[in-house]
Amino acid sequence: MQWTDERLDRFANKVDEQGDRINALIEQIGQLVQALYLEVPNLKAEINSVSEESRESRTVVTQLLQESNQRMARIESAIERQTAIAEQQAEAAKNQADAAKIQAENIRLMIEMVNRKQA
Repeated sequence: MQWTDERLDRFANKVDEQGDRINALIEQIGQLVQALYLEVPNLKAEINSVSEESRESRTVVTQLLQESNQRMARIESAIERQTAIAEQQAEAAKNQADAAKIQAENIRLMIEMVNRKQA
């Protein structure tokens, strides 16, 4: 196969075209890298912002959890006090009922005695 000037010129043109395409692609890649490079500080700032918001949210959630636990402890304490008071009141009511039964029995016995004396 013989290389003629015409074939060499066509081959050189194809090489030049490929070179131009490669150069255009390199230019596009360069622009994309530059845009990415320019965007990196914004991405870092957004990541830091999200990270800070996450820390703040975690702090708020932790505080709310602590407050909820404290409220729950106060509620439990109040329920325990109210339960103790209710138990004391129930015991007092039982004692009053027992005393009322004894008084009722005493009254019944007195009525029986009065009825016997009258008979």
